Amino acid sequence: MSDKIKTGISNLDTILGGGIPQGHCVLLSGSCGTGKTVLSQQFLFNNAYKQTKGIYFSLTEPKEKMIQNLSGFSFFDRQLVDMGMVSVLDLNTNARLKGVGLNNPLGLVDVIVRSIEENNAKLIALDSLTALCQSLQSDDKIREFIFELNLQMTYLGCTSLLISEIPPFTTQYSVFGVEEFIADGVILLSEIERKGDLIRALQVIKMRGTVHSRNKHVLEIMDDGINLVPMFKSQVE
Repeated sequence: MSDKIKTGISNLDTILGGGIPQGHCVLLSGSCGTGKTVLSQQFLFNNAYKQTKGIYFSLTEPKEKMIQNLSGFSFFDRQLVDMGMVSVLDLNTNARLKGVGLNNPLGLVDVIVRSIEENNAKLIALDSLTALCQSLQSDDKIREFIFELNLQMTYLGCTSLLISEIPPFTTQYSVFGVEEFIADGVILLSEIERKGDLIRALQVIKMRGTVHSRNKHVLEIMDDGINLVPMFKSQVE
């Protein structure tokens, strides 16, 4: 059993049998509004408080807008951003500055790796893998990118959350259907409709290297971030 990185998120570490195995690439799948971004950001900040550096690679949201959206959560600390404990990088801009096109899988991995080495980071969040895969345009390039990224993250000792955007109320884990087979783990965020209300839920589908629960949990987004409640203890049943 490898060392595990605690997420610091209520009940998630228990579900994962102690945390995410170090060096794993984990697919964080869900539709719009299910909590993917909050979970990945909370993971980075919780570990930054423990002096582990992380990088949040964004393809869709400017840094200051993301920080503004985070400011309402108690886990957020702007000083951690200013100190470089949590770096927020625009992958699209960084790639262009280095002369790398978004359809170049190995070039993108190189941009990510260089940023990790420059920031001495050990935790990565990529928001989103789906947007990046759309720019890669082919299944072969998607496989090449995820495989090489996973290989480099393992070599660097990094643990990564790759956000996958999927349609609502589906059982799929990715848009292209190849991402989940290459990733070391899959965490599915979904919605359950009850009496006209949409209840968020989390379920660990797979996680290599650890014994974990596959039970579905209700996911609540509170002022202090994400809280998970076993389904049978909630009011959803």
